[in-house]
Amino acid sequence: MDDMANLTEQTIEVQLAAISVSSYNARKNLEAGSEDAGLNELAQSISKVGLINPPSVRNCGDGTYEVVAGQRRVLACQKLGWVTIPAYIRDWSDDTALGASLVENLQRADMHPLDKARGLDALSKRLGSERAAANSTGLSVQTVKKYISLLALPESLRSKLGTGDGPTGIGAMAELVKQFGDDEDVLLEAWVKLEGFKGGLAQRILSESGGDLDQLEDLRQRALDGSFQLEQCGSSLRTCPWIKDLPEMTRKEIFALLG
Repeated sequence: MDDMANLTEQTIEVQLAAISVSSYNARKNLEAGSEDAGLNELAQSISKVGLINPPSVRNCGDGTYEVVAGQRRVLACQKLGWVTIPAYIRDWSDDTALGASLVENLQRADMHPLDKARGLDALSKRLGSERAAANSTGLSVQTVKKYISLLALPESLRSKLGTGDGPTGIGAMAELVKQFGDDEDVLLEAWVKLEGFKGGLAQRILSESGGDLDQLEDLRQRALDGSFQLEQCGSSLRTCPWIKDLPEMTRKEIFALLG
């Protein structure tokens, strides 16, 4: 019988002090996100209406429990000073526990990309393929591969993920690894060339570079000159998505020339 279908629907009161983060929880640090402003809102909501959806835990057999799903709810109840918390006791296999944690956390914007990457990598290895991990979590195979590729980043670049410092988006970082491999010096040189570029533009430059640093520099110069933005204009400057970013006076001058 499928683990997810064989759930204990009754809750028991569990000592909060006895709950730790499961090795199969996608969030590895129980305190991670404890300063999140959203956590205060969650605590306020629980204080007003109660804990509508209790966390899921696994019994470790020694009087302690692992939280598999609902880590933020546990943290919110700790903020409220609760001593115990109602929780579902799940008799889940390791694969199901990992999958349940990932499904709950993957859609959260505040979950660090590397936590997602590690979780998907572990699930892929347990289930035998990236496709199986994709099927288990509802993600596309391409998305699973993209996250797992982040694990090839050196620590110097891992620390920049999601900081807003340079091309730090998941897509750009994954494309960086895809094009330039895992040599730290090469990756850093390529990343520095893309400082100041965001999102899809950084990803496009990397993709068109073919993993060649000289070509990357040429593409960088083209981007700085506005070539990529102008390409988006097609045959009509009036509907060009780049034009709207220009100062109003400049736009008026361009349209005056167009007649």
